[in-house]
Amino acid sequence: MTGPEHTSHARREVQLPAVVEVVALVALAVLVAVLEVLFLPVHLGTLSVPVGAIAAAVTNPVLVAAAGERTTRTTVAAAPLGAWVLTVLLLTFPGPGGDVLLLNDWRALVLLVLGVVPAALLLGRHVGRAAVQRAQSTR
Repeated sequence: MTGPEHTSHARREVQLPAVVEVVALVALAVLVAVLEVLFLPVHLGTLSVPVGAIAAAVTNPVLVAAAGERTTRTTVAAAPLGAWVLTVLLLTFPGPGGDVLLLNDWRALVLLVLGVVPAALLLGRHVGRAAVQRAQSTR
């Protein structure tokens, strides 16, 4: 059974776990975004500490790196970051009762910057690595 049907079926079996893993990373990015927004207004005494923004600076690069390890496609590697940004932006809209989770203040800006910039830098490194792999494969 080494015909083309068996080879394509085996190839699909190998790729399916990577797809499931990336989908799980995207779902985790949505969950993490909600938690980071909820923990954004934390106060230590009288000092406002944006714990959610600090967590975003750590978790988003980890999610992008984990997705990047499973694929050479940049769009797939960027999927957790895109889901995170979309979730954070959706949380700026008022809910049915008029309540807003992400207020318009400096902490929201810090959350967006610390959530996007480190992950985008890591994504840029993934783009460079993928370009090198494509160049080496064409030689």
